[in-house]
Amino acid sequence: MDNETKAACPNLVVAIGASAGGLPEIRTILELLPESFQGVIIVVNHRDPQRKSTLVDILGHYSRLKVVAPSDEDDLECTTIYVGAPNQLVQIEGDAFEVETDWLGKFRRTKIDELFQSVAESAGANAVGVVLSGMLWDGVAGLKAIRENGGYCIVQDPKDASFKSMPENALKEVVADFVGTSEEIANRLVEIASGRSCVS
Repeated sequence: MDNETKAACPNLVVAIGASAGGLPEIRTILELLPESFQGVIIVVNHRDPQRKSTLVDILGHYSRLKVVAPSDEDDLECTTIYVGAPNQLVQIEGDAFEVETDWLGKFRRTKIDELFQSVAESAGANAVGVVLSGMLWDGVAGLKAIRENGGYCIVQDPKDASFKSMPENALKEVVADFVGTSEEIANRLVEIASGRSCVS
């Protein structure tokens, strides 16, 4: 990332990463966020890149915020939820998206980390990383980057997760600022965003 070419993103940027069993948790969090949520939310859920994704439609049905798919070079819009497709590598630079098609699944196991690392570099202290249900070590390196760049780290309570290893491994490697159920995570995000105003 060449952060000298674009200004750092001034808005709160929440990156949510999940894998196996994560869709219900994502849905719960997004369903509980108010329409006035002052931040940008980017969701990556590891899925088969060969399958057609309906996540935008599914999550849009439950969310009071606008839910869209990100496109390359799109500016980040506040009070908007962006959902990466299974065949996309989604990153940000400054206050815009970098989206790469990944039909071969080259980045299948690193999509969460790649997103988190780019958000850490671009948003700094305005970055929030959320690791939810899933398997293996996905998201750990990215959450570390968010911590190192002054951001806020949230991990789902493993007892609340359908698949525990992603949150368990995150907690082994990163000091989380908050650990809780999906409902508690939604409430914490609202608290973090409270009092902020989006920068247009």
